[in-house]
Amino acid sequence: MAKTGKSLMFAGILFAALLAIGFMSIKSSDYKDVSSLKSLDYEAYVTVRGTPVNLAGSSYLLRIGDTVYSMKGFGSYGVAERVDGPPFGNDDSYAVFILEGKDGFRVVALYSANEFKNLYGGSPSVSSRVVVEGRYEPSVHVVIMNTATGKVEEYPLLMVNKILEGCHESYQAPAGRLES
Repeated sequence: MAKTGKSLMFAGILFAALLAIGFMSIKSSDYKDVSSLKSLDYEAYVTVRGTPVNLAGSSYLLRIGDTVYSMKGFGSYGVAERVDGPPFGNDDSYAVFILEGKDGFRVVALYSANEFKNLYGGSPSVSSRVVVEGRYEPSVHVVIMNTATGKVEEYPLLMVNKILEGCHESYQAPAGRLES
């Protein structure tokens, strides 16, 4: 009976160890790079990682079809508000990421600004690598113009359903005190 108990305990420990190894391998599995979308010429639900392009300190105009947005850059992302044209997608405002792959290929990733703010707060922190899940739409192009420089760029669209890695609520610091 003692031998059976030890065998069961050993089997339980072995099972737990294998379960932990399996979980870690799934969690640490690498995502496809944004560059892998370059060869995809049809709509598809994808999970990709990319480096957000710095949009800090600039204002932009975005055009998607007949819809125009005004966007303010906040570092690794921007927030775009619809200013003209019919509604696009499910929202009038979007958090905007320009995600770049290892070979320089870029996509515009749009995520509901309301959901972004609800999940990550008013001033979220964005990492140097972001993993998103959503619908890649290579036939839909986003035209972006930097209003300060006049530079115009065009990228395919990725409508984001989830941000899996790379965004979190900014850390709250205690209020400063003035000594008198």
